Amino acid sequence: MTARPGYRVVRARPDQVRAELERLWADNLTVEGGVRAKYDWLYRDAPLPADAVFMLRTDDGAAVGTAGIGMRDVQLGGRLVRAGVVADLAVDKAHRSVGPALALVREAKQWGEGAVALLYGFPNKLAQGVFKRVGYQQLGAMARYARPLRHRQYAGRLEERHLHRAPAALRGWLIGAAQQPGLALAAGLALDARKLGRDLPRAWAARQLKHGFVEGPDARLDALWARARGEYAIVAARTLRFLAWRFPPRPGRTWRLAVERGTDALRAYAVVDRVDGIAYIRDLFGHKADVVTLLDRLPLGLYRTGAASMSMRYLGASWLSEALLARGFAVRQADRMIAIAPGLPVAGGPELRDVSAWHLTDADEDT
Repeated sequence: MTARPGYRVVRARPDQVRAELERLWADNLTVEGGVRAKYDWLYRDAPLPADAVFMLRTDDGAAVGTAGIGMRDVQLGGRLVRAGVVADLAVDKAHRSVGPALALVREAKQWGEGAVALLYGFPNKLAQGVFKRVGYQQLGAMARYARPLRHRQYAGRLEERHLHRAPAALRGWLIGAAQQPGLALAAGLALDARKLGRDLPRAWAARQLKHGFVEGPDARLDALWARARGEYAIVAARTLRFLAWRFPPRPGRTWRLAVERGTDALRAYAVVDRVDGIAYIRDLFGHKADVVTLLDRLPLGLYRTGAASMSMRYLGASWLSEALLARGFAVRQADRMIAIAPGLPVAGGPELRDVSAWHLTDADEDT
């Protein structure tokens, strides 16, 4: 019988184990842009580069797993504190039993709780049980909200069960008509116009704002963060430097802006990625009332770019989730767990386990 290997977890400086990190990422993670670019982005270019990474080694010293902690400034209890985001958990296939992963996550958690004021992570389904076993608690699950913009694409999927309100005698005719390209196109355009028209009265009511888009981060983001952060209980810093790092220019990426007329002050923004016809809202932040107004303007603006639908992942206070639902978004799924290390909140701060205190979007997750 072959003896099972023993394991130990070693904390190291990223630059000392770069080659091993890149190998582990390449073999075990899906890395957009390649592992070399990921290393530079995470450990060289980040506003707060982490100075520690955790390596799982066998008795003979071979690296068979890793976990990292990305650094963030987070507003908590009315002031900024240093937070850590557990990321890039990767274990070689031959070593993916519970014990090695537990050792990695436990060691990273113990170090993080002594180094930062707040520690959280976005474990996938395979890692959720490991996080819970070492003491993380589930804050919630990040939901995806989606709204169709172009309805022609749904005509071919029409079935009788969708027509329960229509007279029974007409249902077969309606299904047949939906298969005719000309009729389906006309019906789709009419429904597009009807849905988009519902946004216009609310958008028109906020004429003090002008809306536009740019292809890169705006110089006014620092001023917006300083003014608007007090409206949120727990939120990671949305500074110019962080956002420029988190969302560098790329094909299909735009920044949608709401700007005050007269003063030209930035009031709210959305980072949007167009991928295969879907407009993904990666981040949405600003003065709350102006964020909602920006939501009223986004559908028509994105429709004009050719987007067929909109999508956003969010977990946090109900004012935004309710605004999304009221504007035609529907909850599609809520399966990405957000895990936090338990502990006392910073003095005067909100309860960390209160999901309504948070503001979490795709911007808060390392990729």
